Amino acid sequence: MTKLHRHLFLVTALALGASGCAAEKPTLRLHHAELRSASLRGIGLDVYMTVDNPNSFDIEIRNVRVTVTFAEKYALPTIDYSPNQWLAAGQSTIVRVPVAIPFTLVPGVVDEARRTPTLRYTVKGSADVTAVRALGVEKDNYPIDEAGALGREDLLAAAGISF
Repeated sequence: MTKLHRHLFLVTALALGASGCAAEKPTLRLHHAELRSASLRGIGLDVYMTVDNPNSFDIEIRNVRVTVTFAEKYALPTIDYSPNQWLAAGQSTIVRVPVAIPFTLVPGVVDEARRTPTLRYTVKGSADVTAVRALGVEKDNYPIDEAGALGREDLLAAAGISF
């Protein structure tokens, strides 16, 4: 499941590029994930992403508010976080993304992933970003409305299952 949320953060980074603040879109790689909590309500994870900023200027991710939906029917609770973290120009930065997965959604998402070679998802919401640290060019409530798919092998690998 952690790799699923890697794509959530990827969409946020893509929004940075599309906002007019960045000439090139930042790219992401899953660095690692850590179990933060587990209760009767669900699983809390901290997903750590390595974000590469290919631009010649810094970009700050201030706030992100998005909803991730899998297979057009399994919506995670809204993710609302404020990393307030700068992505240095031409460098890689590790960014933490807190994720909550309700236990009620796990069986449905796993079943969808089992029945199809790819799991479709959408990410909708907005992000607040700042470009060029010295000038502070801000863009608030930049809309995010993206779709994608994750391969079954990626899901199994993210869950630590070898295939």
